Amino acid sequence: MKARKTENNRRTTGIHRAIPLLVGLLLAARLEAASARTLSVDVLVVGGTPAGIAAATAAARLGRRVHLVEPLPKLGGVITWAWLTTFDMNLSPEGAHLTRGIFLEYYKRLGLSFDLDEAVDKLTWAVWREPLVGSTTNAPLLRLLREGDRIAGAEFEDRDWQRTLVVRAKQVVDATDDAELGAAAGVPYVLGKPGPDGKPWMQPATLIFRVRGVDWGRLVADLLRRRAAGADPARWGVNGKAAWGYPEMAQRYRPTQPQVGLLGLNLALQNDGSVLVNALQVYSVNGLDPESTALGMERARRELPHVVRHLREHVPGFEQAELAGWAPMLYIRETRHIRGLYTLTAEDILRGRRFEDRIALASYPIDIHPYVPGWANPYPPVRITYSIPLRSLIPLGMTNLLVASRSFSATSEAAGSARVIPTTMAMGQAAGVVAAFCARRGCTPTEVARRTELLREVQRLLRAQGAYLGE
Repeated sequence: MKARKTENNRRTTGIHRAIPLLVGLLLAARLEAASARTLSVDVLVVGGTPAGIAAATAAARLGRRVHLVEPLPKLGGVITWAWLTTFDMNLSPEGAHLTRGIFLEYYKRLGLSFDLDEAVDKLTWAVWREPLVGSTTNAPLLRLLREGDRIAGAEFEDRDWQRTLVVRAKQVVDATDDAELGAAAGVPYVLGKPGPDGKPWMQPATLIFRVRGVDWGRLVADLLRRRAAGADPARWGVNGKAAWGYPEMAQRYRPTQPQVGLLGLNLALQNDGSVLVNALQVYSVNGLDPESTALGMERARRELPHVVRHLREHVPGFEQAELAGWAPMLYIRETRHIRGLYTLTAEDILRGRRFEDRIALASYPIDIHPYVPGWANPYPPVRITYSIPLRSLIPLGMTNLLVASRSFSATSEAAGSARVIPTTMAMGQAAGVVAAFCARRGCTPTEVARRTELLREVQRLLRAQGAYLGE
């Protein structure tokens, strides 16, 4: 009896000792499985910017499987993180929309100027509602998977799940504002434009901030009065939740520190009655350098109380305005310009060129903010309808990559017009269509740009998605 009891104790002890080992093995297996996730799709889109959302949507609507990866925790790009809540429109001389397709869908939902939270919700929902689009946020790029001159995929640090995400794809769209994927692939690029001192010049950054206590009715009444008195509508005006003007007030402002300035106001009324102000310029900010952007943000934040005090004194409706916050990031207008099969120039814009391989029309003026204090834009604020060639989205050296962002292949001057959200969304839609087409046909974007029959088919697909390419 005692011997049987001892044997039972040994078995029980053995089982008890085995349980932690089994649990450990199971946990190790689950951790190993969770340490990496691998996906295979037709199109990989990197950058949850408005352009990236348009690219993913366009490719999915052609029946291709898409995965969209955003390095930051939320989608929306400069809308979400820089609070840019007014569209800079491409209009014909008659006032008709030139940017249609996917952009126009959002414009009809949001309007010219819109509420920040509402816009972020609708951009996020735009991705979730597409059944063929998967998405991952908060996942910066770790490394590219190269196969010669093509990108076979990429590895990302999925910070939410604490694992590596591996996405393999037939075609890749870089929709990051700074062409981060293209730069990682070794695509050649120019930084800003050459300055007279040999260093690159880039347009200034802006810190968009929020104020409360603005009497919007009084402000609008003053703007309408000035317009009725003959004020230039390009510099003074109101349209729904958008208002702009008071350039002379900005010129009278005296900054409290160097490398900071104020331009005429661009205002966006929010649903809660607060107003977002786009006017504060910060010079000499390199958007690719974290130290430079941090210093620019620090300068801008120090200047804000002085700016708000100036607005209270000189802008009708701002008498009771109070600073209520600022965007989490600076609005960066310019960094890289990739070198593509074609480089769009200011001359192309001024001549209104219609390229055979056009994938979008645009007309926003060449809007170059001062590279340095005192610099004046030499281009008049006029709208000239021109086209974006597909070749300017195709970087040199890679066979299955398209760049659809403000960093597409253009000179600094030409990018002053084409960097705006409607144009980059049109680029994104075109890049998504080309990527989906090439994933199905087994061709390259370069072949599409150079072979008439392929180009015409892609343009037909774009028109079928509502894009406008002119006659």
